[in-house]
Amino acid sequence: MKKIIILSFLLIILTGCQNSTNPANENRYETENNVYIMSLYLDDANDTLSVVGELYYKNDDYDLNDLYIIIYPNAYKLGTSQYNTTFEYLRINGSDVAFDIGGDDDTALHITLAQTLLKGQRISITYKYEFQYWDFDRIVAYDHYYLTMFFYPWVAMYDDEEWHVEPYTFHGESYYNEVGDYYVSLNVPSNYLVASGGKVVDEQNLWGRKIINFELQNARDFSFSASSLYHVYQRIINGINIKIYAVRDLTMQEIEDSFQYLEDTMNTMTTYIGPYNYDHFTLEYGYFYGMESSGVIYCLNEILEGTVVHEVVHQWFYSMIGNDQANESFLDESLTTYAVSLYYYGLYGMEGYNGYLNYRTSLKPELAQKYQDNLGATLLRQVDEYGEDYAFLIYYHGPAMLRYFVEEFLGNDVEEMAAILHTYFLEYNNEVVTLDAFLDLMERESEVAITKEWFYLQLNALQDFDNRP
Repeated sequence: MKKIIILSFLLIILTGCQNSTNPANENRYETENNVYIMSLYLDDANDTLSVVGELYYKNDDYDLNDLYIIIYPNAYKLGTSQYNTTFEYLRINGSDVAFDIGGDDDTALHITLAQTLLKGQRISITYKYEFQYWDFDRIVAYDHYYLTMFFYPWVAMYDDEEWHVEPYTFHGESYYNEVGDYYVSLNVPSNYLVASGGKVVDEQNLWGRKIINFELQNARDFSFSASSLYHVYQRIINGINIKIYAVRDLTMQEIEDSFQYLEDTMNTMTTYIGPYNYDHFTLEYGYFYGMESSGVIYCLNEILEGTVVHEVVHQWFYSMIGNDQANESFLDESLTTYAVSLYYYGLYGMEGYNGYLNYRTSLKPELAQKYQDNLGATLLRQVDEYGEDYAFLIYYHGPAMLRYFVEEFLGNDVEEMAAILHTYFLEYNNEVVTLDAFLDLMERESEVAITKEWFYLQLNALQDFDNRP
């Protein structure tokens, strides 16, 4: 694929903020990725975010006559307005375009293109809009605190000649995207600090406001949180600049423990799976139980080791290796949950591995009734179709399935499973993988001829693991 030289087109001035700083101005970027250039203004008086930007979109696979652009802030709204997102304009290659707002939750903008977008071509999608922060979940405003995920527009994935237009889910994951390059200018009150996956390339103060420019390349997404409450702790570990932002002052023990969790998880995953993609990483202790994003994780400020480790592991299985989170949750959350066992294996050997997976299993006695209630249930469904059984099936039964495979098909050789996952990383780093492709790789690398058939048997209907083709 030929590399493209991108000339930034944009000098952004947001209404009312006099923000003329754009990290992409007068620069050129060489990339094969989609490029996101955004200038953001956080209005803490009204709990709104104004977004001006360009998505430089590459059509990789099929000739397209229309587009679906996902705008997740519309999934929930406060007040009486019809939509939570108010667009001032949406343009393709500089021309205004009409769009219909649809999808099950008003998060899909449908555009009929004036001319066919051929495979291999790029277009410029420019936009300006504002949205209201929610009062819960992952686009939320609390007093002096803002968590901002999935806030920007991206083109829905298109494969096998169909669009993946998924509603936003509030109890799992539905984000599905290629890696991209992000250049973001964020304007916040001067007393606010910002936790983000991006690397800070410039910062300036202007009229009681602070403008921070971020750069994040080869990333699955971009997110940030901002607050005047933050305490910041910083260390360089193994060449990675690690920052911890916490909404309360941490004790010395909490600081030491947190950096140790991060170092041990990074070392474990680098040893068994593959190197971390960036030279920076951020852990935010705020008000969300646990959530992953490229280069940053968000965890509850009560500090739970297992949650921190799980979200760090997502840097490999979600961020570096992408998948359809909405329709193949097993490949996202179940695999990540199982991979956390490598952290405990690396620290404590088989005792740590088994101890963790004895907790993360659908077979433990206290879940016996839940297991019986779900006999015959499939793990091959859209995330919102799981209902209240999502956590049991994905976070407990999925890892138990992978553990059983290691025990019964690999002779309980944990390092052989780690070697398979290392090959998985080598083949799919910065790519998107399907469940089919993952199981093909598992069967090839394990040399167990019934691997794929056995997994599909188990995924199609919850049953005794001993049932084999």
